[in-house]
Amino acid sequence: MAVEWLIILVVLLVAFGPILWLRPSARERRLAQLRQQAYREGMRVELRRLPRLDAPAEERVTAGGRELDTTREHAVYLYPLAMSLRMLPTWRVLRRGDGLQALEGWWFLAGEKPSHPRLEEALEAVAPVLHTLPEDVIAVECEARAVGAYFLEGRETTPSRVTDLAARLSEAARALGALESRLKAEAEGRNI
Repeated sequence: MAVEWLIILVVLLVAFGPILWLRPSARERRLAQLRQQAYREGMRVELRRLPRLDAPAEERVTAGGRELDTTREHAVYLYPLAMSLRMLPTWRVLRRGDGLQALEGWWFLAGEKPSHPRLEEALEAVAPVLHTLPEDVIAVECEARAVGAYFLEGRETTPSRVTDLAARLSEAARALGALESRLKAEAEGRNI
């Protein structure tokens, strides 16, 4: 009789064990909450690669001198722009960098500074927002349809911090939109 119960128990464990492994971990549930809050705030979240600037030398180059990939995936919280940017460049700045300084506390990645006549104006438009972003935003980028923040999503990050991030990215989107509108109006005025 005891052997039969043991066999039944083993069969049940084999049948239902994998189901327990499929349950999301506490970290996965927390990240889902953060990203769901981003969605409610009108943002989308994508995973994108970013170079790891603090990698020690042994993680950057092999003993034979071959360069290693030190990029890591990060969540990018993207806030949509009201209009597509055509007069302004795309750009990305990092809190720490090995390239040229873009603004106080923000750098271009080596070899990534766009050569565009309106770059300085675009950065000046968003500078007030960049200086108020939390420390766990490690990079900010602007593309034609969105402004995004590379957000670390640490343990202390709550949905209310995502709401705050959305408000700050919204400010940046408005500033870039206003600059784009002004530049378009100036261009149309010259073409008349």
